[in-house]
Amino acid sequence: MTPSAPAGPPDPGASLAPGVLRLAAELPSAGPRGGDLTPVAAWIGAQVGAELVVLRVLDPQDPCEHRWSAPGRPDVPAATTVTSAHPIRHHGVEVATLLVTLPAPHPLDTPHHLDAQRHLDEVAAVLGVVVAGAAAQTGVRAARRWGQDVLAWIADARQRAASRMESERHALERDLHDGAQLHLVSLQLAAAVVEHRLATATADEDTLTAAVTDLGARLDRTHQLLVDTAAGITPVPLQDAGLAPALALSFREAHNVTLDIGSDVRARRYPPSVESTVYFTCLEAVNNAHKHAPGAAVVVAVRNTYQGLWFEVADSGPGLADAASTGLAQLRARLAAVGGTLHVTSAPGEGTRVAGTVPL
Repeated sequence: MTPSAPAGPPDPGASLAPGVLRLAAELPSAGPRGGDLTPVAAWIGAQVGAELVVLRVLDPQDPCEHRWSAPGRPDVPAATTVTSAHPIRHHGVEVATLLVTLPAPHPLDTPHHLDAQRHLDEVAAVLGVVVAGAAAQTGVRAARRWGQDVLAWIADARQRAASRMESERHALERDLHDGAQLHLVSLQLAAAVVEHRLATATADEDTLTAAVTDLGARLDRTHQLLVDTAAGITPVPLQDAGLAPALALSFREAHNVTLDIGSDVRARRYPPSVESTVYFTCLEAVNNAHKHAPGAAVVVAVRNTYQGLWFEVADSGPGLADAASTGLAQLRARLAAVGGTLHVTSAPGEGTRVAGTVPL
């Protein structure tokens, strides 16, 4: 908006107050220019022939200035100018200051200069409501921005919560798959043995009773494992005793599985995330070995190395022509979550080795 009156000294008998109020009423109350009082400063400057006009808002929460300078003149008072300050009040409280820089008259008490000061005092007297209105508009915009920020934060929090729930669901799925599968396979084999003995009548009553009792104990352990895993509880042996005892307990009923755990590994504990990752990865690697090389001997080795905690699951099976196609993405993702890496080597007739390292 451009000033509606030409520059020059004001009419000594005319008040500028009505004009500034009319202008303020025409200012936009919304949008990016809502609350901007620069057009008011420009209008005042044009009316009194000022070189610089500053409306300095004293809001402690959002202090700001609305500045206007005469075209072609610097936005800094020169030595040949004089600046006057006029307080702006609203309900008796000073809310802003009107600073006006005029060419310095000689002498300072010339009638034109005194008339300009009187007009500026009159303008300042009515600007209180204008400044308050502009501050309210600024506050509305700030509140609207804050509301938009809050909505964006809520949407982001909802997205992060959904992502976290999905990650937890995948973690639970992995733990159920990797942890329970070995026990279920062992349970299936034990049940098959009992079924075979019953079908062929190759065992006496005491042997069958012991086999059924063992089958019941395995069922109880598997049930408890499923309950704990579904509840997000770390397997009790892993939580209480550590990696080596937990692996020993998990593989004690597995056929053709040998543990080779270094004494340095048995003698210490690792961060829970590291122990859990290596534990479940070893279980799943053994499960995979039983699938791809049924009946083959499997060796699970765990060592401390300068690179971190190293483990390997090696089988004596027929090997694979393409080790990269064995579907180990889940194991790689589990290790990557703790900064670990996974390597698979296999060839026909040479068995398969699944090795990983987790930095400590």
